[in-house]
Amino acid sequence: MAVTIHNSGRSRLATLAVLAWPAIIEQILATMVSYVDTGMVGSLGANATAAVGINAPVLWLMNGIFQGVGVGFSVLVAHAIGARDLAKARKTIVQSLLAAVTVGLGIFLIAMGLSGFIPKWLGAEPDVLPGAVAYFRIYALSLPFGAMLYILSAIIRCMGNTRLPLLLNTGANLLNMVMNFLLIYPTRQIGGITVWGAGWGVAGAAAATSLSIATAGGIMLLTLFLRKDEFRLSPRESYRPDREIIGRAAQLGLPYIAERCAINFGQIATTYIIGQIGTVAMAANHIAVTAEGLCYLPAYGISYAATTLVGQSVGAGDKEGARKYGTLSGLCGFALCALTGLALFFFAPQLASLFSGGEAAVLDEAVKVLRTVAPAEPFFATFIVLAGALRGAGDTKFPMLLCLISMWGVRVVIAPILVFVFEVGLVGVWAAMAMDLVVRGVGCTLRWRSGRWVKLAHLKE
Repeated sequence: MAVTIHNSGRSRLATLAVLAWPAIIEQILATMVSYVDTGMVGSLGANATAAVGINAPVLWLMNGIFQGVGVGFSVLVAHAIGARDLAKARKTIVQSLLAAVTVGLGIFLIAMGLSGFIPKWLGAEPDVLPGAVAYFRIYALSLPFGAMLYILSAIIRCMGNTRLPLLLNTGANLLNMVMNFLLIYPTRQIGGITVWGAGWGVAGAAAATSLSIATAGGIMLLTLFLRKDEFRLSPRESYRPDREIIGRAAQLGLPYIAERCAINFGQIATTYIIGQIGTVAMAANHIAVTAEGLCYLPAYGISYAATTLVGQSVGAGDKEGARKYGTLSGLCGFALCALTGLALFFFAPQLASLFSGGEAAVLDEAVKVLRTVAPAEPFFATFIVLAGALRGAGDTKFPMLLCLISMWGVRVVIAPILVFVFEVGLVGVWAAMAMDLVVRGVGCTLRWRSGRWVKLAHLKE
């Protein structure tokens, strides 16, 4: 559906809210489930938490690749819908489906081939390594479906429908919680009732996550063939690759993939540093990463809306509409995450205690690093939202270059100095991360205000 471009600030805010709130709720629910997931694993001890946490950067990298493919095709769909070229939008959706199948299977084969090596390369200690390898292998089974979920969700959002991804991801998260309950723990007595459990521990957590992703991805695929509008696909479609659409999608999506690679390889480098500090630091880091998600999750919901609104405005040739929607989105992201950043600082002990498994050393470290990064959260939110607005305008290279500079010129350089030279431990890694996030937020703000994206979007000055 095409958005209606409004002239009044109140109407623009209402339009932004209509698109953003389902995505924000989706992010909140996903984070709540992540909290439960981390808490369940945390009850098994620091080794179990570390086994899950050490894989996180690589899992983020793989999902980032899927998101990059989704960016490329979804921006094209938004532009086509804004221009009222529904035939081109439909053809682009078909090409995105082909890309999801191809990329999903490719990443799955690579992940399975390297599953026995990646946790070791990341510095997993001997008592953590078996659980880490098991978690990675089981999670990898869901990757073809994860590609469907990430790529097709991006397409649906840029069509103006943020509610369907909310419903599907909510269902997947609830399924994950139930399966965690059944697969992580052994059979036990609860209130005098015998409750069956597989007792798989870390492997059970991976199986629950993998099953939920596979279910949501499969349903997302089915929705493309069961829709009741002009974008409904059928098995009789022409599924031949279209070089023009794929080439344009690659121009838009590859910079995002490079951005995710820059970020995730930087996270892998810092994870290796954390691994050298010890298992307590690794467990505390995983807990803190989970808790920190509470701060910036509204920004991702607003970012999805910004990409759609700016993208469809660009497709309609409305420069001022694109500019106003992008600016409004950035201000909303900063304001909301300033509030959540304050909450993170003052309620850090309560949040961290949910996942520490009662281990005081892990809890203390997690609280320290959460309070270290809290002041940087509004800047991170600004980056997330304005990067989404820039992508909607077709300016996908700048966020990539900015992330490359900030991650590898700030975080990866400063973190080892603080850890190994000044010996401040895990706090040093998170202090370097906070500096990185501030640089990103300021850089993206300056880029949006410069108006360079107007030329890249082929809009008249």
